[in-house]
Amino acid sequence: MRLAFCKMEGTGNDFVFIDDRDGAHRGREAELARQLCPRRSSVGADGVIFVRRPQDGSGCAAEMAYFNADGSYSGMCGNGLRCTALFVRERWGLDATSLRLLVDGKPRLAEIQQTEPRTALVTVELGVPELEVDKVPALVPGPRHIGVPLELAPGFAPECTLLSMGNPHCVMWTQDLPAEAVHALGPVVENHPLFPERVNAGFARMEAGQVVLRVWERGSGETLACGSGAAAAAVSAILTGRAVPQQPAIVRALGGELIVNWPGEGKSALLSGRARLVYDGTVEV
Repeated sequence: MRLAFCKMEGTGNDFVFIDDRDGAHRGREAELARQLCPRRSSVGADGVIFVRRPQDGSGCAAEMAYFNADGSYSGMCGNGLRCTALFVRERWGLDATSLRLLVDGKPRLAEIQQTEPRTALVTVELGVPELEVDKVPALVPGPRHIGVPLELAPGFAPECTLLSMGNPHCVMWTQDLPAEAVHALGPVVENHPLFPERVNAGFARMEAGQVVLRVWERGSGETLACGSGAAAAAVSAILTGRAVPQQPAIVRALGGELIVNWPGEGKSALLSGRARLVYDGTVEV
């Protein structure tokens, strides 16, 4: 069958979008993600996002369901949520600058500022960071693990913050690592026995007051940007005294800049950055 799709990207984090407003592809998400994401033999993307009409009476404009390149369900995806807001505005004909979107059963607010055709600056509410290790989940002692060294590989025990942004993150404060080190350590951290649901591995450092970040995403490998990973790194930077509370944190990813606002514990993190509709197409599946 021929499947219509839209390719989108948010700060280099790219997605295949499927307009599944009536749920026709429910149950096929993992299969389609594995089929569509390979870059050399298919469309190519970090993951696939299915956009649907909510069925729970939440009053949200749309529901986002995100699946990683390996077919696993992600839960939250910050850049995917930003792209979803623009997709719904453009493709569902909603003339609105503010939308509520359903992600993993939770409503999230999105603000859209059109900057040029098919492109917008989108700010989304990611929710309150979960700092308890059993919520990450992570099998480490104590109720929290914030700015504490953790041995993750032989000879590699960086200062880490473990938290959930609707998906699990391990933020590691390191020196400037070469790409080969990130690609070697990323899968080790992602699949470490301490993380029963795997983890997004963030390699972070501070430079000129900004967070410089590379993320090895669970189920997708290294991406040019990770929205929830940027929020996790900003939260960690604030909690460990590297960044100033109550001020926007600039996070520099390979694909560009993201801005994170986090007022503090018990408050939702906000993620801002560029989102763009790249092209439309059809593919045989």
